[in-house]
Amino acid sequence: MTLKLVSKKNLTILCIILCVVLIVFTTIICIKNSRTSSVKLSSTISEYQENLIAKNKLAHTGIIKEKGEAQFAFTTNQKNQFTQVYNDNQSAALVIRVKFNPTASQKELLTTGTELPFNFGILYSDDFDKNGKLKEPLNTKISVYADLSKKLSYQNNEPVIVDFSMAIPKSEHFENFLPTGFFINSSVACQIVSACAAPALIGFDLTQEITFYGFSSNGGIVNFQNTSVDFSGASLAFPVQNTLNANMPQYILTLNNNEELKGKTVKLSIGGEKLYIKNSANVSKLEFPSASLKSPFSNAEFSENAECITSFLLQSVPVTDQYKAVRTDPGLILNYNQKNWRVKEYEVYEWDRYPGILLFDILDYDIQNDFFRRLAYFVEKRGYKGKLWSDEVLADKHGYNAHDYSADSLAAFFNKATEENFPLNEAEQTLKKILIVNGLLIQDGDYVKAGEGGIVSISRESDAALRAKLLAHEAWHTLFFRDEDFRNFVAAVYYTFDPDSRQFLLDFFESQTGLGYDIEDEYLMHNEFMAYILQQRLKDVPEYFVGRTNLWSVWSFTPVLSQYIRDTNAKGFEDAAIILNDYILDVYGISGGNVALITR
Repeated sequence: MTLKLVSKKNLTILCIILCVVLIVFTTIICIKNSRTSSVKLSSTISEYQENLIAKNKLAHTGIIKEKGEAQFAFTTNQKNQFTQVYNDNQSAALVIRVKFNPTASQKELLTTGTELPFNFGILYSDDFDKNGKLKEPLNTKISVYADLSKKLSYQNNEPVIVDFSMAIPKSEHFENFLPTGFFINSSVACQIVSACAAPALIGFDLTQEITFYGFSSNGGIVNFQNTSVDFSGASLAFPVQNTLNANMPQYILTLNNNEELKGKTVKLSIGGEKLYIKNSANVSKLEFPSASLKSPFSNAEFSENAECITSFLLQSVPVTDQYKAVRTDPGLILNYNQKNWRVKEYEVYEWDRYPGILLFDILDYDIQNDFFRRLAYFVEKRGYKGKLWSDEVLADKHGYNAHDYSADSLAAFFNKATEENFPLNEAEQTLKKILIVNGLLIQDGDYVKAGEGGIVSISRESDAALRAKLLAHEAWHTLFFRDEDFRNFVAAVYYTFDPDSRQFLLDFFESQTGLGYDIEDEYLMHNEFMAYILQQRLKDVPEYFVGRTNLWSVWSFTPVLSQYIRDTNAKGFEDAAIILNDYILDVYGISGGNVALITR
């Protein structure tokens, strides 16, 4: 009997203990669940996803039913995602996706022009006191602000989804200054769909299914008209100078493909400079480095034809290799901010529209000769072609004021040097590294194979007008190198245009001993015929070729044909120029005299 009583007593105690444990466990689970938001944070560099911490009731579901404020916190793992993004991209930001679904009363307000504010901001540890309470109200915090009345429509019954981004300040010790969370305050019913750790993007993007607006860590005001972008805070998120360990950011412009807008020129004012952007046929995107501008971190405004721009973004450029070319439109090379060159003697660019076309801008002719003089004599100079000449032989010789070479010619040059164990100078060795890093040459054991593309070189020693003409001339050569259809078209024009004008051109080349062209090389002649015509605007072609007849070296060498060019006002060249210009405008969206789509 006693044993039975003891067993019942023990059983009762055990049940009580189990109930207590269950209550405690349930309480812990409830507390944990009450702190877990249904909104998740993801990352652009991994498949990571984790629920955010809800700091208030609205953050728990991420839904603001009419108006209110939601406050979220990050877990340790989530904070680490920002560090990983930053280390990979030289920048980091928080992107949130918000679905706006205004109530009936809010839709009524849209008809009255009443302001409907929305704020999104990032929170850091110094925003809180030692007890975890905010030191100041959220409405005093730096944030991204939007007046939703300028975005939402009374007639639109579908929810409107927008991505907002806010950058995290750069730092040498980024991991010590990570955000602790973020807040959203909306006067319109909405749902916070998701959050993401991503590289910083400043600007707007209308090209995706969901519209994007990005800001630096100092926040700003959303311009739903997309006529301006404030880049003044970009220095807080991106490097402000180029070094071996850091790259200044680059701009990305997307052009509207609406045929009715093609052919228009967009006027962009930024930091006191005016840029003119051609919305040409067959062109959808342009890239250019912020380092090319005098004051890149300034307010930017489209004052003419803003509707031609569907995205304008400033993004980080991760450091890859010191020999990697800077992508840009050629129009910004001529007046590129030289203090932002990564090497004081030269800078190397890649044409943003045509991968594999490298454009060198070099401090002076002497440095340019170190890079390309031996190559010029090996590839083009009559009587010297096909052989590597010593520095002693070339010492008193000049290559050209500007250069262009195909990937095939470059590969032949460096393979010849390997085959003969020829001692190349330091600049030529650097050139080879640049070509390999950028894919124009492909390492093949001790030798190299030709990749795609070609190179151009101009010098700062040339005056401004000559630099512009040389850049156009040499750039056309590189398009000739990479595009077989263009080569075939040029050859057809060369053989069908006025034969007396063609012979004058050959005589002109022969008379200029400094050029040293091999006029028996048909490929070279086709290439130079095209470039000498397209290096200037169509209307300037007759004047240029008539002007060649005024040179005594030309007149004395070919007086009859010189007089013919004068008498006909170079009509043969003008006719060829019209045909070539029609072709390049249709295929490349550019015309003679200027290969750029962005000019100052």
